[in-house]
Amino acid sequence: MSFIPGIPVPIGGIEKKLGKLWDESGESKTRASLINLAIYNEKLGSLERNTEITRGIAGEHAMRAILIEADPKAEGSSAEAWITMHCYLRGSKGGSVCSEQISFQLAGMAARSLQSVVFSHLDSDLPLVLWWQADFHPPIDGKLWRWVDRLLFDSRHWKNPKEQFGLIRQISGLAEARTVLCDLNWARSLPVRQALAAIFDVPGNLSELQLLRKIELDHTAGSRTTAMLLVGWLADRLGWSLFNPSANPEFRDAQGNIVSIELRENEGASISRMNLASENAEFHLLRESGSDLYVTTAQGANIVTTTRILRAPREETREILLAELSRGGRHPLYTKAVKAVEELWE
Repeated sequence: MSFIPGIPVPIGGIEKKLGKLWDESGESKTRASLINLAIYNEKLGSLERNTEITRGIAGEHAMRAILIEADPKAEGSSAEAWITMHCYLRGSKGGSVCSEQISFQLAGMAARSLQSVVFSHLDSDLPLVLWWQADFHPPIDGKLWRWVDRLLFDSRHWKNPKEQFGLIRQISGLAEARTVLCDLNWARSLPVRQALAAIFDVPGNLSELQLLRKIELDHTAGSRTTAMLLVGWLADRLGWSLFNPSANPEFRDAQGNIVSIELRENEGASISRMNLASENAEFHLLRESGSDLYVTTAQGANIVTTTRILRAPREETREILLAELSRGGRHPLYTKAVKAVEELWE
């Protein structure tokens, strides 16, 4: 491994070495921590990428970061560890505020004993946020998951969404329902959901929601799951039931009318275009390639033609991650959206 994520330390001497590192730093550096952020990945080279992510967010969200690059399928057992700090200037009087980072490279049995690695290096009783950057593997062992306060993952990268969502349901159903599910893919769709909701803020447009008959949705390659979550959100909010589970599914609304969905792969943002047609009107949402704006239009016989321009937040992982780390509550609509389209994940 050419990248070195800090000072190498023996597994049993991590806390002692961290204490010595703080002693040697003097009074110019202040230790700060609001959460424990553990990041788990099974790809070679992930320590370097995740160190960059941690460095990029530590200035805005103090933490103890525990980065784990694991190979659970390897034979035998091996473990290496490193420590470092990410420091940022504090005000105009000098001095720095620092977050700690402990990095692990685990293989074999050591990688399969993840809970002992994480739990033994948590910072006090601060909340544990676990960002799982790999597929979830059955069977689900409650020894780890029931102690996670917030579980971050990204369903956009799943090759088998049906299996993965099933495992997520098992995790969320563990004792005490402690774990809050935070799908970065769901967070990625938030600006689109907000832009759609803004269209129907106009009283004359609102009644057309119950008369929708067709939706066309353009998504970029690799973002079909993002599009499906968006469809699930609409179906749950509008009381639709799945009628035809296919690549371009059909739903029945509360009155029994068919609502058809057409999903198309195109270049651009994760969700670049949506066309919604009701019995009396059409509604459009567009984000041009490279643009940071959503343009929405509404037109029809019984409504006033309107055009709105809304800022589209960047879809960078750093921005989405910071927003999730700043949240305190749950995502109550997420599980409902997943359930509304659960027959479509194949």
